[in-house]
Order: sequence, then structure tokens, then C-alpha cells
Amino acid sequence: MTIETSQIDNHTSTEPGMSEADVFFDIEDKAIGFDEKFEETEAVSQRAESTTASQDQIHSLHTSLLQASILASRYSFTPKVAITTANSGVNSIQLSKNYNYLFLGGDDGFLRKYNFVKSLKGDTPLTIQQKHFVVDGIYNNGFIVSYTPNEILQPASKIKSASVNNSEEYYPLKSKVLGMDIQSECHFGLLGQENGDVLLQGVRYKEGKIYHVFKEDDNKGMNNFIKLNNDEDQFFAAGYFDKRLRLYDLNNGKLKSNTTIGDSQLSNVEFRSIHGSSIFPKDHDESDIDMLFEDDDDNDDDDDEKELNEGDKKIYDDYINPKSFKTKFDENILLTSQLNGKTNIFDLRVSNTSDFGNPAVSLLKADETPPWALNSSWSFSGDKVFVGRRNASVEQFDIRNPSKPERLIKFPKKSGEVTCVRTLPNDNKIICASIDNIRVYDLENDKFNILPGHHGGYISNLYLDPTARFLITTSGNKGVISNSGVSTDLSFVYTIDNY
Repeated sequence: MTIETSQIDNHTSTEPGMSEADVFFDIEDKAIGFDEKFEETEAVSQRAESTTASQDQIHSLHTSLLQASILASRYSFTPKVAITTANSGVNSIQLSKNYNYLFLGGDDGFLRKYNFVKSLKGDTPLTIQQKHFVVDGIYNNGFIVSYTPNEILQPASKIKSASVNNSEEYYPLKSKVLGMDIQSECHFGLLGQENGDVLLQGVRYKEGKIYHVFKEDDNKGMNNFIKLNNDEDQFFAAGYFDKRLRLYDLNNGKLKSNTTIGDSQLSNVEFRSIHGSSIFPKDHDESDIDMLFEDDDDNDDDDDEKELNEGDKKIYDDYINPKSFKTKFDENILLTSQLNGKTNIFDLRVSNTSDFGNPAVSLLKADETPPWALNSSWSFSGDKVFVGRRNASVEQFDIRNPSKPERLIKFPKKSGEVTCVRTLPNDNKIICASIDNIRVYDLENDKFNILPGHHGGYISNLYLDPTARFLITTSGNKGVISNSGVSTDLSFVYTIDNY
């Protein structure tokens, strides 16, 4: 930078004892410092732009992978990892952004964190003894990073600390990890407890440190469902006995809503995918069911057709959240299943009216179906619902005609209860977990294949990552079934290839 002498005369004054040359060099030093700060700021800005571009590229890759899975006609599952959890069932599961960490919430009161990439690479192989309990071809165990207790807070008077007269170490009182969700960057985790509390604690920095406890006096029992919203600044929590859905604001820790969503024990809660199609014609009389399918913007048919013709990328861009890389979901539409067999759909947009508490849609089971439902799931398109039953069957509903199942999928009677159901992105295949095995059922050809790995226990989760490249299965009772011995204490990671 060149500085004219006239600039010195006009903008500076000579301090006592300083010559004009000293003033000149002093200003030049400041100018050089300004240049360095400017260059540093510019470099930071370039790094930020580079990071944003990198995030956009990763999001585009995720979208492309999901698109390929949606258009696939068949899938191939290969078991890669068998995670042992030391005589503890797993109730909840989460995978962090960019597949860095896998979190499992256990019956023994610990939240386990695994390095997902190292687990797939086989950095921790199964021991010879562990291989006896899994099928041939699985050699990798989970690469565990840490485990932290789901601690129940106690009064200071009940806590025994080590002292001169007391040599006992402090052991925290733990609760089963029931519902659980993890912020995409692992900045914090939300853990549900048996007493109805929800802990906000560190899971990446200061692991296990409790930052806040969400507690309500009218909560009747365990929180077995926790879900962060799309922006990750609020979260939903629902209790098994409580039968209420609560919405909390993470910015101030306050309860925003507290609404009834059932009349019996809640076994499963699931939000509808945001890409559910709008299928009703314009002249159709609007009803509660129509609200599930209507768009926020009233675009005419020509505009919709034009958008579809703009390219596949635009169609699939909204499936995955560009910030968290999680699957987007509709925060207004909620599917619930209950142990008494009822399956309901609620519309949270009417939460301030006297009608709330009554579902927008009730899916009525078939006459021959016993009253029991441990799990239900939306189809990927969001217009059908699958409900697992205890008579070794799965009921398929079209929510436009909820009075009866449109299809009954039957498995061998000896296979046992269907404890978990998940649909694959092409909507032609569903994954059904029974007591004996996990099956992939082909809805078009009316046949199934058995996935190697699981055998002889309840499946608590069938987790598909947002790109549908990985399937993770966990065994446990989610705090719902009190029977002992329902867990195999094994979780499996499958890679999915589509064709």
C-alpha cells in the first residue's frame, strides 16, 4: 500500500519527539497490519464459502443416492457388523451427520457411542466366542468410543460421596435409555427416562454432563419417544403411560404445547414424511383426511406439471435436510399405535381446538385381528400405513379408506409377533421383523426373503439412514414389553445395494 505525504499532513499530527519520518513509518506499519487483517478475513470468508460449497456437494450426493434407491426395483442386504451390548437390550438408535458416530440407548442405563466408519472397516473384529452367536460372514464388531450413564438426578442428601469415613465411590442411579435423539453435529443429546424426565446432556464435548432437565409434574411415566424438529431448535416427547405429546423449545427450555394423542399405552409414534403426495382433486370436499394431503401453496395443475418436468434433482432435493442431512418430516401429521391395537393419525394443526384428542383418521383393524400393535410405519410416499400384529401378520392401510385394511400380509404362524415394520424407498418392499427372523417382503410378487443375522427376540428398531444405504437393526423391548429375555443383545449393520 502506497501512502502519500499529503495524507500524513491531512490526517495525522506529529506527537512530541516524533519526526515526520517516524510518523510515516508508524502509519505504514498500521497499513500493513490492516492488509494482514483484511487478508485473514478474506481467507476466513473463502474457507466459509468452501465449507458451504462442500456441504452443498455432500447434500447433492445424499440426494442422488436416495434418488437411486427410490428408483430401484430390488435391494440386496449384506450384514457387515454385529454389535454386542453385554446383556443389555437396545431401545433407541441414532446416527450422526456424515456417519461419524452411531448411538445406542440400552436397557442397562448407558448411552453407547460407536465410531461408525471404523466399525464398518473392521477395526474391532469379533472374538472367536462372539462369532458363535452370529451367522457366517460377519467379522466386525462395533468400535466403541465411549459410554455414559443416563443418570437420574437425586437430592443431595441421598448422594454418598467419598470421604475420610466413607470409602465408597459414587455410583449414579441410572435409568433405561428409552427415547433418544442426537443433534446432527453431536452438540447435545436428548435422553428419555423411566420417570418421565428428559435429559439434555453432552455427547461430544463434556460427554455425560447434564445441562438441563425437562420435567413436568403431570408426566405419568417413561418417555419412550423423543424427536428433534427439522430445525433442531425444538423437540417432541411422548410417554408410554402418559399418552401425551409435548413440544419443548430448546432456546429457553419452556414447554410450548402439551396435548393428548391416545387413550391407551403408546407403543409407537412416527411423523409423516414431508414428501407425501397431494392426490385429491380440486373439487373434492375437504375433510380431515384431505388436510393430510393438501399443499401449503395452491398451485394449479399446470404449475405442478411444469415443476416435475424441470428435472429429477428438483423433485428429490427436499427429501433430505441440507443442514442436518436428516430425512425431513411433516411436523403436523403424526401416526400412533397403541397396545390395545388402535392406530391413529393426528393433525397437530388443530391442537388449539376442542376436537384435538380425537384423531383425524382412525385405522380400524380387521375383525379377525387380535387387539395388539407394537409398531406401525408410514410408507415412503406417505399415503399408506403398515401395522405389525401379534398374529404373525402385517396390515396395510390406505388412509383415504381407513375403515378396513386394504391388504393383509401373513407370515408363518410360528414366526411370532411382528414387532417392527419399515418401508423401503421404492414403496414396493417392506422390512418386517418377527420373533424368529427379519423378512423383506415384496408387495408386487407377494413373497419374502429372510435377512441373515437376527433370530429369536424382539426387534426394537429398523433404522434406515437418509440415503437408504445402511440398515441397522437393534433388539430390545423399548420399555413397552415387560417380559424378560426378549432381547438378543445384538445389533446388526447391513449395507444395501440397489439395482
